[in-house]
Amino acid sequence: MLYSKIGSIPKPETDGTEGWIEVPDAPECPEGKEVVWWGSEWVIRDPKPQDRAGYQWNWNHGDKAWVECAYPVTALETITLTIDTFSALTVNTFSADSLHADSLSADSIT
Repeated sequence: MLYSKIGSIPKPETDGTEGWIEVPDAPECPEGKEVVWWGSEWVIRDPKPQDRAGYQWNWNHGDKAWVECAYPVTALETITLTIDTFSALTVNTFSADSLHADSLSADSIT
């Protein structure tokens, strides 16, 4: 028998604190599958499919299936700033609008 606390991955023994419950041992894993503890139960599932550019696979526990979801990718934009005390500074940012010159100080530049 194994023990779990608040959905934690089951362990063979507790740490002595309150709140641990007994949970069953992991079931046998068929070839080509994986066994994972998901919240409060063991799940036998296919391994996660390979992600592709712009998408990632997420586990849908309600349907007990992998679901491919769009994963937006934002290209980095490189901006070069010239500041009096520094010769040049290259800043990588997701959006030129998110960079404000007045938010830069000598303390924030390393």
